[in-house]
Amino acid sequence: MGKMSYFIRGLPILLILINQYHSADVPSVVTKLGSITGETKSVTFQGNEYQVDRYLGIPYAKPPTGDLRFQPPQPFGPFSETYNAIDFGASCPQPSYPFLPVERKTDEDCLFLNIYVPRQKPDEPSGHAIMFFIHGGGFSIGSSNIFDGAVLSSEGNVIVVTINYRLGLLGFLDIDNEKASGNFGLLDQHLALQWVNANIGAFGGDKDRVTIFGESAGSMSVAMQMLYPSNKGLFRNGITQSGALGLPGIYLENNINTAKFFAENMSCNIETVDEVFNCLKEASHENIIQVILDTMQSGGMSSAAIVGVTPTIDGKFIRKNPANMIKKADTDSCEEIDFFRSIKLINGVNGNEGGLFLIMLGNSETLEDLEITREQMNTQVVPGTMAMMYGNKPVPELLKQLIISEYTDWENPDDPKRLREQLVELFGDIYCNVPCIEMSRFHSNASNVDSYVYHFLPKVEKPLLPLPKWVKYANHGDEVGPVFGYNFDPQVLFNISEYTPPAWELDLSRRMMKYWTNFAKTGDPNKPDSEMLAWPKYDVNSQSYFVFDREDSIGQYLYARATEFWTKIVPAVIDATEHAQTVTEQFGKKDEQTCDKDGNCG
Repeated sequence: MGKMSYFIRGLPILLILINQYHSADVPSVVTKLGSITGETKSVTFQGNEYQVDRYLGIPYAKPPTGDLRFQPPQPFGPFSETYNAIDFGASCPQPSYPFLPVERKTDEDCLFLNIYVPRQKPDEPSGHAIMFFIHGGGFSIGSSNIFDGAVLSSEGNVIVVTINYRLGLLGFLDIDNEKASGNFGLLDQHLALQWVNANIGAFGGDKDRVTIFGESAGSMSVAMQMLYPSNKGLFRNGITQSGALGLPGIYLENNINTAKFFAENMSCNIETVDEVFNCLKEASHENIIQVILDTMQSGGMSSAAIVGVTPTIDGKFIRKNPANMIKKADTDSCEEIDFFRSIKLINGVNGNEGGLFLIMLGNSETLEDLEITREQMNTQVVPGTMAMMYGNKPVPELLKQLIISEYTDWENPDDPKRLREQLVELFGDIYCNVPCIEMSRFHSNASNVDSYVYHFLPKVEKPLLPLPKWVKYANHGDEVGPVFGYNFDPQVLFNISEYTPPAWELDLSRRMMKYWTNFAKTGDPNKPDSEMLAWPKYDVNSQSYFVFDREDSIGQYLYARATEFWTKIVPAVIDATEHAQTVTEQFGKKDEQTCDKDGNCG
């Protein structure tokens, strides 16, 4: 009886010990919003095994449904009980394409974030530096769930945060009034940054060392967040990968015409803006996505512009056209420019960014034998490009001929294989390369903080988008794998069960993760690790940049000729042509007069 009594009295202590053991095994934090539990996972990179705590599918905003559809996000608020964060939340509604990763679960209730915390001592007593990732996808597709931050977090000893934000019409409807003023997806990102600022300390993070980074549309989002003064204090560094502010033709005053297209294709009345809005607000998100799918099926990738919805100049988040702000930055300072130039920046592009646009011409098999004729280049490619850039604005014939001349290999002017390469160069320069360099010049000029530029060249074994073999260098998105330590599901990305990148890619990945996480920790990609090739700062005079390849190197004057052509020469030709047209119109009546043989004109 005495032994039994001792055993019974000892049960509470034993149970406490058991509970403590389990609580230590299950990661848990107490935030201002309540308790959150996650799970611990093991990850391996180049033979190094790490333990990382994952907190998945944490809601940072209320579901943007019902009356909250087409409205700025509302904070989720406190948790009523311990939140079990072990599963990804739904991805935001979006169409699926055969050449892109499939979103297995989509729902309008999608405003979640994921947090990856390394089980390592932080580099500073204040806690781990934070890397906040914004996914790309043309503001129309994508998900945080694809980007597993466990390897980047562990290898770099930083906290990685990935987020969802509203996409397409549901994220960016702008009918030019308070019912739907646009840019909800950007406001989602801003609210997620506020959430991190308020709560990341509970996860062991240093809220004063936040770096935001993104790829493609996510990169553009980073740049736009750097122009939004309400973000002051929420991050100190930005990394923009293949996406810049000055993308031509993207910033409209509103997207009412696109909204009408959606409403009309759902058999709604479109006579008034209110009718269009009410139709879209009441429609199911499945019906909205179906309009996109039907349009793409009937018109192919070239129809993307009809249903594409992107950030607008809403007068609040984006007060002025960012492209114009860059051009006028030397003479017109404003709060947005000052804030942008207060954030340290890494900015870069890949070797063949224009390869992204080849998907509009076919799949990888048909593209392998693609040949472009001189006639197609002159009568279709260049005029089509001008239409995308300038809309319905008349383009002078002189300008078309100038562009044709610039993108002609005069040693082989009619070589169809060289012409297809020049098509890739043309699209790459317009939509990535020139905007990138223009933005870095804008950032580094008159800036008190450091600016860095990179060029990612190597053609990886498994590109993100399937491309023909004749594309020589890295395509759009190919740097994302190395940045995240190739910690992806190969079944989702490549439809194969297992995949291990070649050794040289893993070495490249290790170097890139080190530069990225160094920058997050110190604001300098070279510190605290100084064993790698030193990455020089970028300025408008030296224009030095870092080249990522099998063997890294340093270059100068990246896309300097293309930037000069598109930012100086093309605008000068347009201005001169418009001036000549004005003069002709002003004095044209004299040309219409008739004169007799004696020189008397009537």
